[in-house]
Amino acid sequence: MTTLSPSPCLLTRRTFTEYLRVAVGLEEVGQRESAIDVLREAETLLPERPESLFLLGGVYERLQCWERASLFYGQALEARPHAARVWHRLGIALLHQDDLRGSIKALETAVQQDPAIPEYATDMSMVLSRDGQFEAALGFVQSALKMQPDDANALNNAGHILQCLNRSAEALQFYDAALQRSPDHPVIRFGRAAALLKSGDFLLGWQEYESRWLSSRTVRADIDAPVWEGESLKGCTILVHHEQGYGDTLHFIRLMPILAQRGAEVVVQVPVPLVRLVQRVAGVSRVVSVLDPADSFDYHCPMMSLPVRLGLTAEFVGQFPYLSVSEGDMAAQGSKLRLQVQSSRQTPDFIVGLVWSGDPRPHDLRATQTDRRRSITLSTLAPLFSVEGVRFVSFQMGAARHQVAETGLPLVDGTENILDFTDTAARLSGVDLLITVDTSMAHLAGGLGKPVWMLSRSDACWRWGDAGTQTDWYPDMRIFRQPVAGDWVSVVDDVRLTLVRLMDLYRGSQHESGE
Repeated sequence: MTTLSPSPCLLTRRTFTEYLRVAVGLEEVGQRESAIDVLREAETLLPERPESLFLLGGVYERLQCWERASLFYGQALEARPHAARVWHRLGIALLHQDDLRGSIKALETAVQQDPAIPEYATDMSMVLSRDGQFEAALGFVQSALKMQPDDANALNNAGHILQCLNRSAEALQFYDAALQRSPDHPVIRFGRAAALLKSGDFLLGWQEYESRWLSSRTVRADIDAPVWEGESLKGCTILVHHEQGYGDTLHFIRLMPILAQRGAEVVVQVPVPLVRLVQRVAGVSRVVSVLDPADSFDYHCPMMSLPVRLGLTAEFVGQFPYLSVSEGDMAAQGSKLRLQVQSSRQTPDFIVGLVWSGDPRPHDLRATQTDRRRSITLSTLAPLFSVEGVRFVSFQMGAARHQVAETGLPLVDGTENILDFTDTAARLSGVDLLITVDTSMAHLAGGLGKPVWMLSRSDACWRWGDAGTQTDWYPDMRIFRQPVAGDWVSVVDDVRLTLVRLMDLYRGSQHESGE
């Protein structure tokens, strides 16, 4: 392959604009690092004009050098503080640095300075929704649509915001209108899929969910077998592979018995922490974490494509429990944990597991921002510790587990020496109830048939629907929803009052049994 480099003829001119053109050309052929080097040279020739600062910031933005872009946009604004266009681009650059507050302030300034530009209001609605300010976001996108009713980006934003406000049926009309203008846009189609699923239209929702392959995900090319499209599986071997997060796999591993009932030998590929747990799932013949080159399959299928291939409707939930651990593991870990936690064996405590934070993904900014909305701090759960007769066990993993020491709240660490989800499941057998935010732990407890109270952000995941405290996916789950984004205080108070009532019943049952 021929390596392209800046034209010597161009570079010897040593003009600022020529450097910018060369940098853009290098970026277009995939030579990003060389383009950045050229821009560094351009900085030495930067004219002292706001327009030049803005142009340089724009090329850095094109190269996704967000900090450098912000730097030069800021310098341009020092010279020309009323340049709405520059405020707009600064807001976008700050968004990509996860500075939501700074982004909102910059975009708000752009809108104030030039309210007649619909793009500014559209982007403002998008950033506000990332921050969980959905009502305010809706107001801005409505303003944008008044100015430009047929703009696909604004229509998509409106659909997304209404879905986040748990108005998924309304959201669909905006997604549909957006797709009329941009029929193959993967982001719009995926948003429509989530709205369909959240509104309960599973047949169409799963069909549209396949749009994920158009953008953010890539079909596996390392498997020498066709993708299963619903063909007969009698006498066939099918590889089902983990595709998204742990929670998604724990949710849909329940489908393996259906494949086995259709005559298939089912091989499942999952990350190492799931291997032992999945080995015990009905219908699974074999579990691997890494494919053996000698393995041969008739078909393969990504885990999240199974629902559409199987034609799942909202009525299907599968058999419960579909996850399990051995009696030996429960005795060795669950029973041991329970004995460790009990303050008095004569008056058994009610033992509650806690998980308060998800898993941020630094490589995925949008996922990180969503995780921030679903996670809480341990200190926010402090009112629960006032309920008499309850002992708490931490099942929190990751950086958030350090909050136990920081708060000084009386929790027993239930995660010591946990190696995988089987260990976690075995420990869970030693608690009476799990209280968790919307993480893989909710699916683990739900699949085990363990009582679980799930604390949901206001913009709930599609699988929990727009409203309600129950879900058919997990019969032993109760959902506590934020009434508005960011309001965890009322959620925790509701959980505390419910826990008090539960403890009254628990003590009553102990009394009747003579304990």
